[in-house]
Amino acid sequence: MEFLKRLAFYLGLALGLLTVAAAGAVALTYLFTGKLISVRSDEHGTRIALDTPDALAAMMRQPMGKARGTAPFIELT
Repeated sequence: MEFLKRLAFYLGLALGLLTVAAAGAVALTYLFTGKLISVRSDEHGTRIALDTPDALAAMMRQPMGKARGTAPFIELT
């Protein structure tokens, strides 16, 4: 039982440190470049890119705009 407690502690510690390191890397990247890290998947594979916040917002709006175009119009009387 003691082994499982130690294993859980060290795995949690490692995952926590990795999470803090990743968040710090994103924060420093934004601080120094003004761009955010984004992960993109397309027919060429998965890649990491730097995008401005405006470009990311536009990318997120595209699927919502397509969904709004396909929704039926309901008229309320």
